[in-house]
Amino acid sequence: MLTAIAINRSFEEEFKGRIGLHSLPQSEDFYRNTVKMTDLGNDLNYLNLRYFETTPEQAIAFAERK
Repeated sequence: MLTAIAINRSFEEEFKGRIGLHSLPQSEDFYRNTVKMTDLGNDLNYLNLRYFETTPEQAIAFAERK
């Protein structure tokens, strides 16, 4: 639900649904396979957590799944 809210807010703010986040290891599968975000790999500058982003196309696809 929070991901959907963030994507909707991104559309409202004219960012085309794009969001980015650092994921805890136990959540990586959710962002990669459920939300279908792009995995940009580990961020060595931020606790070595994996960083994920949505493209406008991924955000639209996620929003339309409901």
